Formats: sequence, structure tokens, C-alpha cells
Amino acid sequence: MERRLGLVENKSLPEPILLGESDTLKIILTTNEDKKASRPHQAFLLLREPKSNLDTSFPFSVRDSGKGKVELSHKDLPAQFLSGPKTLSASLVIASFGESKPYRNHAFDLKIDFDPSSPPLSVDKPLRYGKLPEIHHIFKSDPKSPPKIITIVFAAAVIAALPSLFIVVCSPDFSATEAGLYGKFKGEDSQV
Repeated sequence: MERRLGLVENKSLPEPILLGESDTLKIILTTNEDKKASRPHQAFLLLREPKSNLDTSFPFSVRDSGKGKVELSHKDLPAQFLSGPKTLSASLVIASFGESKPYRNHAFDLKIDFDPSSPPLSVDKPLRYGKLPEIHHIFKSDPKSPPKIITIVFAAAVIAALPSLFIVVCSPDFSATEAGLYGKFKGEDSQV
């Protein structure tokens, strides 16, 4: 069911607006400054529960022409507002930088309504920051070295190969040019 109501500046609606489980509240407004449409830096609908002073805000999507819109349904409301039938206070908040005058005024009351046949909403306990139980870490064991005999055998093989490599390189018969290595060091193809 669609119902249109007009909001007047600095005056709230006399009757509360009913928001059922399948209803959507759609508020459209145009912001003006000095009788000229302008886009504010902030524009939102503020819902507050009077008993607990819990509030939440819903920003308007505002275009450069100053026309703004916000839509609201049960799924958009915090779980604390949906714990049972209640009436919320709805205010419009509009503000900009500079010398423009901010606006905050009670616009209407919003009555949250539920279908009596639907099950009540269960609210999870909110996450609280504080002391948590101690965490016991299990670390990997230190890396193990290979057996010493294998390490000694491979070290001896490398040490034994070094003198033979030194003898080959230092022999008068060895030439880097003839081995085809000289050109590769300079980045050129070797010529034999």
C-alpha cells in the first residue's frame, strides 16, 4: 500500500508512520539554500529509540540538484529495534560547510509493526572487546641437520675437486679462447 505524506519544515507529522514487515519507507526531499536548490554535504535520517537513546542514521543519496532519497525497510533496521513493537523518533539532519544554516528537526514518529504469526527475531549477543582465554601455541620443532657422516662426505668431495679445478685452469695448455669461454664472457659469440 502506497501512502504519500508531505513534510513541512520545522513541523512534525501528527500521526506516526507505520512500518510493517513487508513495507518500505521512502523519503524524497529537495534541499534549498537561499531559495536555490543545492546539495548539502550531509543529509541523513536519524532514528532514535526514546527509552534507550539508541540511534542509527541512514544517509540520503543526494544529487547535485539537491534532490535526495532514502529507503528503509525492516531488513535495514538494527536488530535492537526489531526486538518487539516500538515507536521510534525520526529526525532529518541536513548540514553543509561554510555559512549555511544546519537543520535538525523531529519529522515524524515511526512505529515498527510485526506480523503476529511470524516468529520473534532472535538477537545474537554483540561482540565485546575484552580479555579472552589464553591461546596455547604449538610451534614446529627446530629443523634438523643431516647426519654428520653425509655432511663430511660431501664436503670432502667438494674440497677434493677444488685442486683439480685449480690445476686445469692454471695449466699453460688451458686457454679461455680455445675453450670457447672468452667470447661468452664478453657477450659475443666465440670463434674457433
